[in-house]
Amino acid sequence: MRVVLFNPRAARAHRRLPLSLLMIARVVDGPWTLVDANIEPGAADRLRALCAEGRVLLLVTVMPGPQLRAATPLCRELKAKNPDLVVAWGGYFPSVHPECCLEPTTVDVVVTGQGETVVPALVAALRAGADPAGLPGTVMRRDTIIRGPSPALAISSRFGPVPYAQVDMEAYAARTFLGTRTFNHHSSVGCPYLCNFCAVVNLYAGRWLPDPSDDVVRAAHALALVHGANAIEFHDNNFFAWERRCREVAEGIARLGLAWWGEGRIDTMLGFEGATWEAMARSGLKMVFYGAESGDDAALEAMDKGGLRVSDTRELNRLAARHGIVPEFSFVLGNAADPERDVALSLELVRDLKAENPECEIILYLYTPVPLPGQWNEAKKRGFSFPTALDGWFAPPWTDFDHRRVESTPWMTPALRQRIDDFETVLNARFPTATDLNLTPRRRRLVQALAAPRWRLGRYAAPVELRALLRLYRYRRPEEMGF
Repeated sequence: MRVVLFNPRAARAHRRLPLSLLMIARVVDGPWTLVDANIEPGAADRLRALCAEGRVLLLVTVMPGPQLRAATPLCRELKAKNPDLVVAWGGYFPSVHPECCLEPTTVDVVVTGQGETVVPALVAALRAGADPAGLPGTVMRRDTIIRGPSPALAISSRFGPVPYAQVDMEAYAARTFLGTRTFNHHSSVGCPYLCNFCAVVNLYAGRWLPDPSDDVVRAAHALALVHGANAIEFHDNNFFAWERRCREVAEGIARLGLAWWGEGRIDTMLGFEGATWEAMARSGLKMVFYGAESGDDAALEAMDKGGLRVSDTRELNRLAARHGIVPEFSFVLGNAADPERDVALSLELVRDLKAENPECEIILYLYTPVPLPGQWNEAKKRGFSFPTALDGWFAPPWTDFDHRRVESTPWMTPALRQRIDDFETVLNARFPTATDLNLTPRRRRLVQALAAPRWRLGRYAAPVELRALLRLYRYRRPEEMGF
């Protein structure tokens, strides 16, 4: 049985290494082929030809939104034409909504958790002609839904290096805010925290296994010295969870001349020693993504943010500025319990953060429930529910689910949504993100000047002139496209 790994096209052809698939490729016993629709114009046709060659296991990584909309009809077509084809989906969407995915015409098996520990047993069972139902980390439909036990987790680097040499690395050398040749890397499994609005908790339940610092440094050296990287995005769910590891990585890559980015937690990094911050700054750390989430302490508590306070966000904003590292704060606005208060206090906090550190980046999402105890219970009381069939995800408002812009929550009124949209338009014009390379310096100065009076006076209503200008300039919000 041949193994084919497929990365469906994301929004605007996201040029990042499909690490979830490449890391699985390390453990495949036998030949494998990667098809990436984000860099291959004829990806669908190549996939059709591969699946017609005989018995094939097709492993597909699926995020909600564009990838889901691309993967579903194509998998249906492939299964209709190739009776021996076995389709397995993994990733964010099928891991959270496995039963929804298990259509006999579309998906045979859902892989949950860490694919490196699940896929080898799945491949072995299929090659032996055995029924893989019940294997750890699998969900399948027979007469009923059969869920295998939770799969084991393992440190990712123990499976060997990412097989960069077997893909076209030049196709993934992206020009970003960080550098002209930016690559991505993933150096840990899971996240040690239990925020109840985050689907990572569904997958890993607070478990976190980091690659040793030596392995991270070795991977960075390979990207820089072999493939010419001058920037790296560390796509870990929480790169900065362990201070000693962060410092060792920073010291190990300092001489490479790399710029780098990662995701961290505010209260964790507030506890870092000054020497660690200095080492990270010297090593080229340019920006860290943080979940500020809300300007309301009660909302943070409801999110199970583990004691994070609004005052911590303010302090981190000042601390990062002193070290020349840009904090990128994301907010999840409009919780089910008291959305009006949450939005009001959060937008007020955004203004304060920008006043103290204009270089800080702000990303605004709308709260979309995740099936975890806590806010999910309140959301269900308010009448929220997910589509129960795949086709239900292809109609508004679920088409924007991947960007956390869904308007289907019963508590998010049109007036409150409009208030957020208007504020965000003025914010983006007054402080355009540094990550949008399409916005020329001249255009940047123009939109900033036009937005300045509105921002100074706090007048956000109906910013039609700013909205039109940002649309004309094709302004790219980081939550839509990353860097």
